[in-house]
Amino acid sequence: MSHEVIIPQNARAVCGKDLPPLDPSLSSSSTGSILLFYQYIEPEWTKSQHKQSLKKVIEIGTKCCITGRGRVAPEGLNCTLTGRPNDIRSFCYALREWDDVFSETDFKITDGVPLDKMFKSLSIRKTNELVAYGLAGEKAPSLKTFGGTHLEADQYHKAMQDPEAVIIDVRNAYESAIGHFQPPESGAKLIDPKMRNSIEFPKWLNSEDTKKQLSGKKVLMYCTGGIRCERATALLNQMTAVSDDLKLKGVYHCRGGIERYVKTYAEGGYWRGKNYLFDRRMEQTPHIKTSDAVENDIESKCCLCRVKWTVYRGQFKCHRSLCGVPVIVCDSCVRPATEKPLSLVCELCQEGYRAPVEAPDLVDMKRKAEELIDDERSVVSNRDLVPSKKLKMFYPDRIFLSRLPLTTTLTKVKEAFGPGNVLFVKWLTDKSNGGFYGSAIALLSSPEITQEFLKIGSLTDKGIKVDRKRIKVAQVFMKDDHSIFEKFEQKEYPPVGN
Repeated sequence: MSHEVIIPQNARAVCGKDLPPLDPSLSSSSTGSILLFYQYIEPEWTKSQHKQSLKKVIEIGTKCCITGRGRVAPEGLNCTLTGRPNDIRSFCYALREWDDVFSETDFKITDGVPLDKMFKSLSIRKTNELVAYGLAGEKAPSLKTFGGTHLEADQYHKAMQDPEAVIIDVRNAYESAIGHFQPPESGAKLIDPKMRNSIEFPKWLNSEDTKKQLSGKKVLMYCTGGIRCERATALLNQMTAVSDDLKLKGVYHCRGGIERYVKTYAEGGYWRGKNYLFDRRMEQTPHIKTSDAVENDIESKCCLCRVKWTVYRGQFKCHRSLCGVPVIVCDSCVRPATEKPLSLVCELCQEGYRAPVEAPDLVDMKRKAEELIDDERSVVSNRDLVPSKKLKMFYPDRIFLSRLPLTTTLTKVKEAFGPGNVLFVKWLTDKSNGGFYGSAIALLSSPEITQEFLKIGSLTDKGIKVDRKRIKVAQVFMKDDHSIFEKFEQKEYPPVGN
């Protein structure tokens, strides 16, 4: 691993940044680009907004000559699209211009894709859920409250070396069969939930055996592009909040999923095999890893003759009742598989595996978890009142800003508060990676101005907007550190982290 070829720029998400330019060595006329992205919305879109969002995405896609597939649900947007490189980038920027929530989106663009791998038409569907977990609407755990911590690809690589960690592949078993992470022997333990479909995941998390495997561990999750991990990590954190016997050391997931990791580690890193894709490429492998080396990593076999095989073709599926998952059939077995479909049995059915059947009460769990979080926040905000019966003191000239867009700058904050009202802005960063997470402390010009904007920020018909996004404001408690603005070097842009 010491000589691993790493492409650091591929490890970083493009949230709030310019999209990567087209490599000059690639022809924009003879090749195309593939775009993978998702964006969750909280609070979710209303029925009217859902309908309008579907219409808008189709409108932008059509205008930019985009093809591919997408899903628009009340909880957000998920797409796999193709087009000319410049058209793909125009589409992304148009989404940002339409709604600034897409400034938070990690657009993953792959250039140099052969034209025969492009979609022929654009199909954007209106759905109720982005991933079929059964976690939409009132059952959906809040990503803002319970979502796992994002790790960039190189950070995730390092986390896999931790022996106190476990790694959960939240994809379906047939995807894991042809490729998965294999951490070092002295590192994390890989756990395969053996899911036939995503709706089994809450049941698997709820099982006592799973809880025993996870308790006391740092939990790392991964999936193809990241979308499944968003809800999966939130569900686990929510479950942990209401469980007395499930204590974790943190829940994390790889930002951009396997797709971004494989682009970062050109020889594969800890990845083994092929990444199953849902576009016309069908699969992804490390850029400079030889095909022989990739094949040597593979453990999957043809479900009929048991020869080593990695390719899903022909839409063959397990015939067992209520299963129906895709199965691998080698070229030599295509004819018998077609003539005798009842002979096709997936690996899980062959071993007699049965998924857990007891599902958690997701609505009740969500209610209890959110009540506990609210109670905890109340205790934290009032913890000094109980022993001393003294009121907390607030800085008269400081204001706490949260829900700032990742595209924010010092200039934009000053514009939102008006000329001369903001003196300095201290960007707050994540301790683990040094990245800005949307919060800051502003030093204002006077106590009177501070009170004025605290009042404006609380008004439902006004509020304070930065980059067209309404932000939250609050008073700043006095702490031991009174000197954050002494010897302070003001930065125009928030730090992006490691």
